[in-house]
Amino acid sequence: MKKSYLIHVIWAIVAVVAFVMGSKRIAGDAGVDVDDTGSRSGGRYAGRSVSGEPGGGEQNRMSTRVRRGVSSESSSGRSRKTALSESGIKSIGKLLQTSTDPIERRIAFSRLLEGLTEENAMLMREQLVHMSSSSPEWQEFHYAWGALAGQSSVEFGAESEKRDMAACFSGWVSANPAAALAWFDSQPDDRRERGDLKWGAVYGLANTDTYGATQFVLQRERSGDRQADDMIKIVASSVLRSGDIQDAARWSQELPKGEVQDAAVREVAEDYVSEDPAKAVAWLESLPEGSAQMRGTEVAFSRWASRDAEAAIGRIDRMQVSDLRDSAVRGYTQRIAYRDPSGSIELASTISNPKLRDQTLVRVGRIYMQRDKEAATRWLANSNLAPGLQKSIREFSRRR
Repeated sequence: MKKSYLIHVIWAIVAVVAFVMGSKRIAGDAGVDVDDTGSRSGGRYAGRSVSGEPGGGEQNRMSTRVRRGVSSESSSGRSRKTALSESGIKSIGKLLQTSTDPIERRIAFSRLLEGLTEENAMLMREQLVHMSSSSPEWQEFHYAWGALAGQSSVEFGAESEKRDMAACFSGWVSANPAAALAWFDSQPDDRRERGDLKWGAVYGLANTDTYGATQFVLQRERSGDRQADDMIKIVASSVLRSGDIQDAARWSQELPKGEVQDAAVREVAEDYVSEDPAKAVAWLESLPEGSAQMRGTEVAFSRWASRDAEAAIGRIDRMQVSDLRDSAVRGYTQRIAYRDPSGSIELASTISNPKLRDQTLVRVGRIYMQRDKEAATRWLANSNLAPGLQKSIREFSRRR
């Protein structure tokens, strides 16, 4: 045990040394001031990526830094401007393209964002064109640019061959939602309905105003947007990050009934089960009967089965015959079917709703046929499933 502990300590020291050496190298290359304590002036990028994952701190602090010219306090309490020269920007760009050290590249990228201004944004973008449009760095840069420059960055993205527009718009919405959404509403239908703009709006609002994000998604649902149920998952993730699970549960229950609420409940249920399966199921049982309750229960038992199948099936065994139990069985069997196809078939056969039972048996039966064709063929012959359903199981197995 002592040897293992020593190894961890050594690796921790190596990581710290690498981080410090990388910081000093980048500071020297880019002309960054270092105070007399050895600390680099300027804080790290504190925003969130367009994917919604944490990017180093609170998004509001990032937007404030960007708008104030990216100045920060050193450890001695003195405030310093962390402007980058053209040569400094290009030096960081070269390092981003050539360095094989991920820590060094991340520090370099953070330094680039700290020096972002409306005037140098295009030059900075040139240092990133080698990156994929889906990379976190590309998305985060354009998010920061959008928060700083607003409409001009978005309109540049509209003409760009790469995927700039959504990330820029997301940043603009997070920094100035009133102006950004007014611009969005003023756009022609074909541009407003473009997926990149509406998704950028949801991400930007979810980072700063979950109520506003919720209202935006509900408006999209009312206008007939079939992707509204997927959009609400982004808002649900933000609600889950910013509050406790009970707050998220209440938020999902307050949504109007429909596909959007169903999707929100499923998202919350999945997270709730990870925290406390028993409480999650109790919450779902307390919901009004309907599709939100059913779908939430299905995803909850699917997740619970992956974590503790024995506890999950024990809970199902205590449930009375009902639509709720049917949903629990459906979620559970579809999760464990690869591990125990015959047991899943047996349990799925107890679903009381005939249509749901047949759908579940087809799904699990296809897995059974892949895992043990001989045993599955014997089961199928005596399954009493309609000939068309039996055929779909066999044909699916052949295609695989």
